[in-house]
Amino acid sequence: MASPSDMSDQFPSEGSGLDKESSGLERAKEQAKDQLSDLAQTAKQQAAAAAEPIKENARDIAEQQKQRHAGKIDNVAQAVHGAADDLGQEMPQTARYIHSGAEQLERASRLLRENSVDDLVQMANRLAHDRPLAFIGGSMIAGFALGRFLRSSASGATGMRQEMQR
Repeated sequence: MASPSDMSDQFPSEGSGLDKESSGLERAKEQAKDQLSDLAQTAKQQAAAAAEPIKENARDIAEQQKQRHAGKIDNVAQAVHGAADDLGQEMPQTARYIHSGAEQLERASRLLRENSVDDLVQMANRLAHDRPLAFIGGSMIAGFALGRFLRSSASGATGMRQEMQR
């Protein structure tokens, strides 16, 4: 009669087969995980590559708009200087204040021309971080001024159309 130890040699224990299956499943799981990670990385790289031309195009458009608006600010500054010159004889103190305002406009125009869009965004972020109240107040003032400018431009264009129709 065979001893129990002889029988175990003939029939592998169930535990060793499960261990092999378990380790095989773990390896398959790790391989699948690595493949998914590689796939995600590849998709991320492809998305970044596809987005780059769009970002460049947007940056170019923003740069063109920035230069165009800097020219408009220069034109406004020149007009303000002209108005200050006209007032200079009658109200010299007021003319100095108006010239000072025009110089601030010229500085703003120069800031737009001499800095990239990315630099301007960094400056705005720095200002918002360092002086949040000044940033919020300046944004509100700029918004009100822009709104008034757009309304006056729209009403001026409407008036010109009506004149042309007559």
